[in-house]
Amino acid sequence: MNHAETLWSRDPHTAAKHKVLRAYVDGWLGVMASQALKLARPGGPRPRLLLLDGFAGPGRYAGGEQGSPLILLNALIGHSGFKNWGGVDFKLLYIEHERARAEHLRSEIAALGELPSNVTPRVEQGEFEAVFEPMVSPFLRAGIPTFAFIDPFGYSKSSMSVTGRLLDFPRCEVLYFLPMSFIHRFVGREGQEPALDSLFGTTRWRDAISLDGEARTAFLLALFESQLERSEGVAYVRSFELRTLDGNDYRLVFSLGHTKGLELAKDAMWKVDPVGGTTYRAQTDSGQEVLFDKLAVDTGPLLAELRAKFGTAPFTIEQAERVTLVDTPFRKAHLRKQTLAPAENAGDLEVLQRGGQWGFKGATMRFVPLG
Repeated sequence: MNHAETLWSRDPHTAAKHKVLRAYVDGWLGVMASQALKLARPGGPRPRLLLLDGFAGPGRYAGGEQGSPLILLNALIGHSGFKNWGGVDFKLLYIEHERARAEHLRSEIAALGELPSNVTPRVEQGEFEAVFEPMVSPFLRAGIPTFAFIDPFGYSKSSMSVTGRLLDFPRCEVLYFLPMSFIHRFVGREGQEPALDSLFGTTRWRDAISLDGEARTAFLLALFESQLERSEGVAYVRSFELRTLDGNDYRLVFSLGHTKGLELAKDAMWKVDPVGGTTYRAQTDSGQEVLFDKLAVDTGPLLAELRAKFGTAPFTIEQAERVTLVDTPFRKAHLRKQTLAPAENAGDLEVLQRGGQWGFKGATMRFVPLG
């Protein structure tokens, strides 16, 4: 058994979880690095970005698959835009509470060889809450754009208080991993109260004790999301479900401060679930994903939502994009060719003013009255 096997075994949900993580970080880096360069002032300090992994682990799974720390690092240096980001300093902070895991992660990073001069990874061994104030808070208070991945090995090691402090800063986006099946299972068990109080930041989770099955899960998830939404820097919360072959239910919960972050989160979720954008279900013992390339997305619900929102009143393409992004599970990419154009062809939508093509600014339309 190699050293990694003694540290962390791969779970069935891992491939999907990391695919969502990589897809989101790819988009986040592209937006934030470009923005940082645009806002940089001649003679001023170099812009910085922070990638934070709050429960980093050893960096690699028993089978050789990369863990989240290496995924974050490789997403950065392997990004198609990285060659243009020489004027941005990238800080990667990995916090790991177990010494053996932290040492193994350091060795994994060292094995990558010399990194670009503007990329600085740091592995800090210690508890997340203890490390937060001296090492994370200075970045947040300075307004450094931050992406944080919070993936504790057990829910008892996570805390809404420290997560809330992350989210109170307007330039911090957080992706949280929630082991819902285990939380569901231990609700009501004696001795779990302190851990659950810490996780939810409230005692209201106790209202789930009298609930069973999906009702309990729905209540707990809604409570967790509502607690995140209380933070000053959070405008949107979105969840993605990971169902493993053994029936366990995990959730990836995005806490986002602006519509661009929401757009990136949806793009990442649809990359893993190209049919519905909300759920991954393992189909084999290895947890491999099923390919959905030949299955069409049903945009009927999106069309119904748009009609309910606007009725027969005129609306712009920008208004339709916002409804799609904020009020539905669909991506903006589903709107024009897959929803509005077919509606026009069917005689259900009248274009009052075109901007040249679908999606150009200034396009105005309305739904034709039913019947």
